[in-house]
Amino acid sequence: MSNYLQDAESDAKGTVDNFIDEIIEQLIDNGEASDDLNNDYANGDSYHHENHVDKWYSLTDACNVITELDEFEETDNGLWDGQPMKEALSTCAAFTYGNAVYSEWTDLIKDINDDAETILEEYTDEENDLEIDIADLKDRIKDAEDAEPDDAEYDSDKDLGKLQEELSEKEAKLESLPERREKALREMIEEKTS
Repeated sequence: MSNYLQDAESDAKGTVDNFIDEIIEQLIDNGEASDDLNNDYANGDSYHHENHVDKWYSLTDACNVITELDEFEETDNGLWDGQPMKEALSTCAAFTYGNAVYSEWTDLIKDINDDAETILEEYTDEENDLEIDIADLKDRIKDAEDAEPDDAEYDSDKDLGKLQEELSEKEAKLESLPERREKALREMIEEKTS
């Protein structure tokens, strides 16, 4: 006998895996990912319907799905209105299973958003710190370049070289930040779906 709730959880994870690039893009652009699979993901509605709802169940399996997933039971009888009883039960079970997958998807997206908030804050803080450091280093480099040869504060060639090296390191870190942020988000999401 199938464990339909476990299957729904697995299918929700598969859905996250399928849309991971769009989820990451939304996290970066909006600070959170939408849980509206039907409207906010390219072909999300058809993906969900074709992979989770468009199924046929035998009478026994349909009863098992509806019983096991009773908290997700589809109640819109217009979906199976006019169908023979066995077909109507199969349709009800299919939409019930789809509701369960969608509910699990919603929970996963909420969990992803919660963890992403921390990751995004860390990278925003790092970005701000790097931008401040870079501006400061540029000012210090300009001061070193403008220093008079007898200025005791600067050993201009030595100081200038160190400052330029430090500036290059900070700029490289800033340039790599979007890629590192995306990688951290991807790893967090993949951990949740494995």
